[in-house]
Amino acid sequence: MQGKGIIWQIPAVILAAVLLLMAVQISPAHARFTDTDSSAMAMTAARIPAPAANTVAVTKSCDSFLWFGQAKISVSNFTAVAYANYHELKVIDPDGVVQFTGDLSKSSGKSYSSGVQNLANLSGTWTYQIRGYYKVPNSTNAWTGQPLTGTLNCP
Repeated sequence: MQGKGIIWQIPAVILAAVLLLMAVQISPAHARFTDTDSSAMAMTAARIPAPAANTVAVTKSCDSFLWFGQAKISVSNFTAVAYANYHELKVIDPDGVVQFTGDLSKSSGKSYSSGVQNLANLSGTWTYQIRGYYKVPNSTNAWTGQPLTGTLNCP
């Protein structure tokens, strides 16, 4: 007869647990934060300008003799531009092909000579560009400045 006593106790325990849970109010936690702060992050962007024409000394010539000639472009003096840590001379032939790229901090990077060629190969407008770059340290990235552009016309 003991089994009958347990059977009615189980529903009574469940009913008591349900009534107990209904009596307890469960509410979510509420919190309010009213602190404010502002921060101004200082940032600047630099634009690397083109070298000023009056700060650069360039000599250029198209020397010819009979059917042969030679194009020459040399930078004898230049002033570094703001924000740049590297300066370059680039020479482009009349067909638009870059023939020379030189580091202006080295004497070998300041002069270009086409070598003696047939005049037909030299004929046209040669272009040179002088510009500053900011080469990011320990990286292959660089910011490119605006170029100072000039021309050399060979007959």
